[in-house]
Amino acid sequence: MSNIVDKPKLTAVQLVDKMKKKGITFKYITEEKAAEYLTDKNNYLRTAAYRKNYQKYNNGTNKGKYIDLDFSFLQELSTIDMHLRFLISKMCLDIEHDLKVRMLKNIETDPTTDGYDIVNTFLSQNFYIVGKLEATSASPFTSDLIHKYFTIQRVYNNQKGKKENKIVAYNDCPAWVLLEMLTFGDFIKFYEFYYSTRSFPKISSPVINLVKSLRNGAAHNNCILADLAHGTSQAPAEISQAVAKISSISTKQRQKKLSCRPMLEFVALLYTYNIVVSDKVKYHRVQELKELFFDRMLQKRGFFCKNELIKSNYEFVCKINRSIFDKF
Repeated sequence: MSNIVDKPKLTAVQLVDKMKKKGITFKYITEEKAAEYLTDKNNYLRTAAYRKNYQKYNNGTNKGKYIDLDFSFLQELSTIDMHLRFLISKMCLDIEHDLKVRMLKNIETDPTTDGYDIVNTFLSQNFYIVGKLEATSASPFTSDLIHKYFTIQRVYNNQKGKKENKIVAYNDCPAWVLLEMLTFGDFIKFYEFYYSTRSFPKISSPVINLVKSLRNGAAHNNCILADLAHGTSQAPAEISQAVAKISSISTKQRQKKLSCRPMLEFVALLYTYNIVVSDKVKYHRVQELKELFFDRMLQKRGFFCKNELIKSNYEFVCKINRSIFDKF
């Protein structure tokens, strides 16, 4: 059966009725206000996404309906998630900046490269990145650098029926220029390429790729907290060993919570942030982190007092935060 028949378009009022049939209550907000929210503030798909954190009755007259789930709980989780995504994005920008600074410092003292040869080798092995640079060659933010450090020709594209910029040589581009033009994901690719053959201290690939995944989720406005169930991931040994040093976290709790993908990625972010970012920047960001976790998230704590999954994940991350950032 097609989705058109199985899942037809519904109005906000019909969606509220659908939620009621699934056992979702409206104790803290009227059904009319909930419909307005779904019309003007947030859509059903994003609001309802957090219902995965709630169990359903397995039998009886309420079989298949959610247990202790109110519409306002979904609203609050959506709001908290929004604040978390904003903070994650800022923390990832801090990490990206300091990783680049550290990488350029290593390149400057590295006798095995002049800063140009590594770019030439890297781009020759990752030609899709050259294509991305070509696509941004008219951007007001990168066009000057691309035209200055790359050899560009105007080539006619038969498929598109127009001329476009084509990079035909990139041997005059140094690493310190390339870093200004790469996306976060492509920078991580370059980061791994450079450090794979050097002995400088670095963030390991399994950890940095967890940070990249979380950064992409936040940048694409995905619902980070939509599914906090465990058993979906396996933590890199480096992360597991770091968390094992926190006395307030038991072995069982560590293994269980780090198997939850959102928790694992966020812990990897905190771990990397603590290692990479300078104390001055870290101080200000940690204040935001504390305000979110120890103030904003607790404003409606009563909503989640019966949800052990949400409570236990919150408590786990708070232990991580305190262990790493209490000195700030």
